[in-house]
This record gives sequence, structure tokens and C-alpha cells, in this order.
Amino acid sequence: MHAPSYSEALEIAIDRSYDINLDMLKSRNLQLDTYNDYLVGTYPPLKAMGSLNAEQLLTQIASSVDLYFHVPFCSQYCTFCHFAKEINPSPERVERYLAALQKEMSWSDAALNGRAIETAFFGGGTPSFLTNHQLKTLFDMTNTRFDLSKSEVSFELHPSLAKQADAVDRVSTLLRGGVNRFVLGVQTLDQNILRILNRGHGVEEVIQLVKLLNEMGAENISLDLMYGLPEQTLRSWYDSLIGLLELGIEKFNIFPLMFKSTDPVARQLARGRYQFAGAKERIIMHFMADYILTSLGYRHGPIFYWTKRSQPHSVQQSRKYDSWNDNNLVPFGVGGFGYMSQCQFYNEADLDRYLYRVEAGEKPVWRGAVLSSDDLMRRTLMFALRSSGVSLSRFEQEFGVPIETYFSHELETLKGAGLVCISNDGVLSLTAAGILNSGAVSLLFFSDNVLERVAYSDSRITDKRTDLLEKHDYSPAGRYGSRAEMQAVFR
Repeated sequence: MHAPSYSEALEIAIDRSYDINLDMLKSRNLQLDTYNDYLVGTYPPLKAMGSLNAEQLLTQIASSVDLYFHVPFCSQYCTFCHFAKEINPSPERVERYLAALQKEMSWSDAALNGRAIETAFFGGGTPSFLTNHQLKTLFDMTNTRFDLSKSEVSFELHPSLAKQADAVDRVSTLLRGGVNRFVLGVQTLDQNILRILNRGHGVEEVIQLVKLLNEMGAENISLDLMYGLPEQTLRSWYDSLIGLLELGIEKFNIFPLMFKSTDPVARQLARGRYQFAGAKERIIMHFMADYILTSLGYRHGPIFYWTKRSQPHSVQQSRKYDSWNDNNLVPFGVGGFGYMSQCQFYNEADLDRYLYRVEAGEKPVWRGAVLSSDDLMRRTLMFALRSSGVSLSRFEQEFGVPIETYFSHELETLKGAGLVCISNDGVLSLTAAGILNSGAVSLLFFSDNVLERVAYSDSRITDKRTDLLEKHDYSPAGRYGSRAEMQAVFR
């Protein structure tokens, strides 16, 4: 089956974009401006968290857990990235970090003993920044402590790895270490945009790395692709997607560029340095990808993930959004966020502070929150809506109250705006318009208490360009409110 032509995909996408009534949604505060829109990565969000005793995280760990390992090193500063990182550290700095990572792992040994490790994810930063020797050290540490033989083990690769003389050796080390899923941050196949983003790789490296992984027997490869990038046109968006499809890629994470005031790309937007797609163009880009992938047999879900295979896009994503609080995400490393014993928390996001606390024998919890029953219901609903939806019967069985009673006002508002629907078998799901406005949908379910705590934290931030809370809070709460406000941050 051939991919739709550019003109066909564009025509369908434009037609579908007319179904999204932006004026109506804005009038009802259900459409966030491009510079205010953001996904909910944690709930409660970082700005609503306070101090937390790390020992509380070990009191009620689930029978199966997911692990996250953060490697905060990169060879360049991508303009859109706001995760914890350090650029071109010395070998001694990397070795010190790996030693701290190993020490932090020992903190939860007793509590995790006997728990099944469903997934392990090595993210960053740029995990493939590590040398082959350092990769062997990392996997010796993790495999000594955890049984990953039956786990989905994901590892993020930067396309520039293809330029390294020992690329084959590094991939071999990863495969021997148990990695069975590779995630590549490609973002675009437009050479000019890659330069603007300071990605540190070109199109040829993407092709070379995909080819190398295929030759070495890696069967589970997922590529990240972004729309709404600086200087990106509808045509270049189409060409990037088609170019990757021609490489035989069967899994994608396709998502819009999201802005934070701490990132260079946000300053570029505020100062008008580059041309950025407006809300209407971003919608058209979304529907172009939707039409192209659907016509080629790809399945959608969670909302930014696509797969051509019969199984889910990844076990990791499935557990995050569909497990309903009965899984625990255990993070290791600077800036990692986790969910354990009904507590949402973050590790220290400053690398020096992280190293100091771990070397002193502490679990480096920065901020956290114990979730109330109300918080658990809101978190469950927000996350499940991003994936397979919320079963009304399961919700009532889990929490003892009908969702249509507890969230009657919110559901009435969303159904009236055409953002959610309830199927004949009793599943609450996002509509096409809801998927495009999922940040606004999630924000509607934030409790007043959480919003008040976010507002208080915001009031104490003196410089949004450098503040760690601002940098690492992944939610649409407490954003700028207007383009003028965002521009004022950079004056």
C-alpha cells in the first residue's frame, strides 16, 4: 500500500481541521494557546509538591514495578529540551555519576526484592553519550541488582551515535545488556530545522543508525517526531514523516513542540526569531500524520503513539497510562520523577545537589506529595484518557463512586464542547478534538487545592528563565496566560 500524496493528505487534514472550533473552545477556556499548552507528566505537578520523607516511598510498593534510569549527559544543548542534563562532562564527572547511580539503587534493595520488573527505561539526557566501557559498567550495575530477563528494556539513542567509530560495539553492549527496545529522537528530517534545533546530527546519521540497528537484529525501534518546529512547513512535515516510513519504521511517538520559558526555543518564539506554526497549522499537521498513518495500517494509542504491530506501542507506555495506580515507577538519577506507595515525587534536579546527597547516603528526593483519594481519582482519569479511556464500571469499582457523579460538572463541560464521549460499552474517551486539546482537558481536572499550591509556588519564582521548579514542572498549570506575559519573561 502506498502512502497518500502530499496534496491528498493536506486536503483531508484541512477538511478535518474545520471540525475543531477553536473560537468556541477558547471562549470556554478549553483551548490553551500554543505557548501555554503542555501535557500532564505528573499529578500533582512539581509546583504543588512539598517536602517528603523518602522512607514513606517504601511502605506500600506494588508487586510489579517499572524502573527509570536517567543519564544526564549530552554533547550539545538541543533548544527544546528541558530535562536534567550537563553538556560534555569530563570522564571523571561521568564516572562519579555512575557510582552515585549505583549507590542510589541500593537504597531500595530490600523493598524491591521479589518484585517483578516489568519495564526498565534508560533516558536522558543522552544515554548513548556514554562510552562503550561506561555502558558496560551501567548494565553490569543494573543486571547485578535487577532481573531484567523478562522485562521490556528501552534505551534512548541519539542519531549521532552512527558517526562513532565504535557504534557497533556500543549497540552490541546494549543488546547483551538486555535492551530490546530502542528509542531514537529524530524530531525532523529537515536539515535546516535540525541545525536550528542544535540537534548535533544530520539526516544521514538517522538513516545510518536505523540501518545499523536493523542489521544487528534490533526488532523494536520507535522514533520520536515533532511538529510545530521553527521554520517547519506543512510540506517539510509531510516529507519527514514519509522519509521515515520509507525506512520501514513501525513505531512512532509523534507530538507537538511544547514550550517552557527555560528553553531557548521559547525565547525564539517570544522574540519572533523564527517562523512557528500557529494553532491551525499545528492541527493540520496532526491530522496529516493521523491520515497517513491510519491509511497505512498503523494503530493509534496512547494519544501520541503509533504502531503497525498487533501488540501495544510499548509495555512502558501501557503501564503508565492504563495501570490505574497499581504500578510503581522507581526512578534512579538526577531529575527522575517517580510514583511509589501512592506518592508522586521528584529526585533532585541539580546534579551537584544530587551527587552530594547520594554520596552522603541519602535517597535524593527533592519534592513530593502523598496522594489523597481525590488526587488518585484525578490522576487516574487524566492518565487513562490519554490512552485506552476510562471504564465507568471499573472507576466505580475502584473508587466507590460513579465518575459521572464525582466529576459531573467537568464531564458536562467537556461533553458540551465535544472533547469527550462515552461509548456504548461505558468507556469515557477523548474525541479527535479532545486529543488535540488534551492539556486543557487534563487541566480541568486539577483540584482547587493543587492549583492554589501551584499559584503559591509561582508567586515565589523570581526568574522563570532559570528557576528549577519552572524548568522541571511538566504540566499546563501556572503557565503564562498570554503571549504578552510570555514575552515579558524575556525582556
